[in-house]
Amino acid sequence: MFLLAAAPGCDRSPSPSVTVVDPPAAETGGHTVLAGIQRLDQFYGMGWSPQGELIGISGASLVGAPLEFRNLAGDKIRDTGIKGATGARMAPDGKNAWVYHRYEGAADLYNLETGRIIRTGPQTREFPGAWIDNKSYLAVLTEPQGRLVRFGADGEMTPVEHENVESGIVKAALKAGRLYVLSGERELTVTDTDGGGARVWTRSGVSDFALSPDGRQIALVSGTGPDQNALVLADAVRGGREKTAARGRLLQQLSWSPDGSRIAFSVFSPDQGMTGLYVMNADSGRMIPVSYKPNLKSVIDWSPSGTSFMVSEVLSGDITDNMFTTIYQLK
Repeated sequence: MFLLAAAPGCDRSPSPSVTVVDPPAAETGGHTVLAGIQRLDQFYGMGWSPQGELIGISGASLVGAPLEFRNLAGDKIRDTGIKGATGARMAPDGKNAWVYHRYEGAADLYNLETGRIIRTGPQTREFPGAWIDNKSYLAVLTEPQGRLVRFGADGEMTPVEHENVESGIVKAALKAGRLYVLSGERELTVTDTDGGGARVWTRSGVSDFALSPDGRQIALVSGTGPDQNALVLADAVRGGREKTAARGRLLQQLSWSPDGSRIAFSVFSPDQGMTGLYVMNADSGRMIPVSYKPNLKSVIDWSPSGTSFMVSEVLSGDITDNMFTTIYQLK
């Protein structure tokens, strides 16, 4: 069943249409996770404000469109003054955003409270970095190739010392004095930034990772065989203490809820009957599907309260593209 609702705009600009979709599954016995699904057409969500507003782009294309705030009904609230954004990552407290421009190879630091925009100087790569804390972001430079830097919320850049990675940095994170670097050779190296850069632990065969908000646990995607991967939870501080949570041909888009109690991820494994978006309890390992579509290339972005997350997509068309955002509401 699909319930279609027209969303009245707060201004007269076109508002995305809102669709409420029945969930594909719900558990019984007090363990219901998925409460509902809402789809916003002609809107590409990139993040959440601290108040639970959506930050994204409306229309048919990401190219040149302004980044704006909308409520869950799709009504426009205000513009950010940023154009040409292709993605954003919110600071843990939601007060600052790292806004990247794929076609320019540049990024902005945007303060949601003051509206201040700072364009970062050197070119940075789009995906591999992460917020260190509420005031600083870890980024990967394109020149010099593969070097890590810390950007403060004021735009000040500080080099981050790390081992040379000849195969290139696929992803990096810095939390609680530990630097996590994933290389193009699928080697995850963890070093102590407070102890002269000494290695703490390493793990081979890793294609992706995500740190829990408190930095104590790490979710890894580890290759287990030809076209086979496993989602593994491990000790982020010292490594080891691994626990396999799921298996699939492809496992991507690992995303922890803000309180660290849940992990959402995308999996594609039709031969094993596990394909789609899943939400897992980090302690018990209990999980349910929230969508049968894997969305392997779409970032899973949690709301500040941890009661919802969104997945945004762009489907290319012959004349125009189709952008939409799906919001999964949990309880």
